[in-house]
Amino acid sequence: MDVGFYKRLLDNCSDLIWTTDVEGRITYINNKITKFGYEMDGLIGRPMLEILNVRHMGKDRTGGPLDMGTQRKLEMVIEDKGGNPHRVVVSSSPLYDDNNNIIGVMGVLHDDTEIYSLMTKLKHEERLASLGRLATGIAHEIRNPLSSIKMNLDILGKRLSLPHQEQEHFDIAKEGVANLEKIVTEFIYYAKPMPMNMTRQDLHKTIEDTVAMARLQCDEAKLSVVLKFAETMPPVSFDKVKVQQVLLNILLNALQASKHGGTVEITTSLTQSPSRARVDVADHGEWIIEENVQFVFDPFFTTKKSGTGLGLSIVRSIMISHNGTVNIQSKHNEGTTVTLEFPIT
Repeated sequence: MDVGFYKRLLDNCSDLIWTTDVEGRITYINNKITKFGYEMDGLIGRPMLEILNVRHMGKDRTGGPLDMGTQRKLEMVIEDKGGNPHRVVVSSSPLYDDNNNIIGVMGVLHDDTEIYSLMTKLKHEERLASLGRLATGIAHEIRNPLSSIKMNLDILGKRLSLPHQEQEHFDIAKEGVANLEKIVTEFIYYAKPMPMNMTRQDLHKTIEDTVAMARLQCDEAKLSVVLKFAETMPPVSFDKVKVQQVLLNILLNALQASKHGGTVEITTSLTQSPSRARVDVADHGEWIIEENVQFVFDPFFTTKKSGTGLGLSIVRSIMISHNGTVNIQSKHNEGTTVTLEFPIT
């Protein structure tokens, strides 16, 4: 069989396959590299680690010392040329010449991003189902008597004329009941399934409408919102009310993190493989410390004095219901960027 047959064989594989010399420079790579945003031309001779930008090194499935003469199987998160993360499994093994000398490394990369996203979604839905059952009990056991307490406090507040100090204690009690009612309501909203009214919408118009909703808060904080829209954006299928809730939550978080007179940038773009509409909301305010980033979507996790810790949990639930994703990156002295991606169908 000729060389062309073997080339077609490798190009028809679903995985990315490459070989490097002993210095890590690419000597062969199949056409699956185009899925990561790279053109085939000009890759030969470039360092492979320059192409596969490793964001996070995960589990080593083989163990043992790391050297060129051993077979390895590693889980990691890499970034494609567009900065999009991919969860992958990389297998590598040494290449030998006819004299059994190591002349390089052969690698195979399997992209598990879609499977990981599906498993994450299934786990999230299982957790939601459990929380939903718990929330039903909470609604009956807490919400109803809580409403009664609130109503009676309102009645007493209208009938009683209390001295200043006693009135302060009374107001504190009313405020505590209101905060508890808010937590219970948000928890029930987070836990129960959310019906979606999915229609094809103008994403840019929805963003503009959401910014208009937050105009008063932005003006009070002297905060500028800069919109940088992609030249073309096809209609995207989503529930406008729910997506506005997502955008408003993220925008208000950015406002709270920003310094007085700061700037928030909202940028849209289109990604390929898969085709998605991307929205980046970036502020230049306080950053989220690295050990907290992994918990920001967990229910009741918050670093705010008055927060319930459910805002971003609800954001994530809404994005999952849209078969979309939400990610956060935060850097010291640079600020925080929240990235939303919606599938384009």
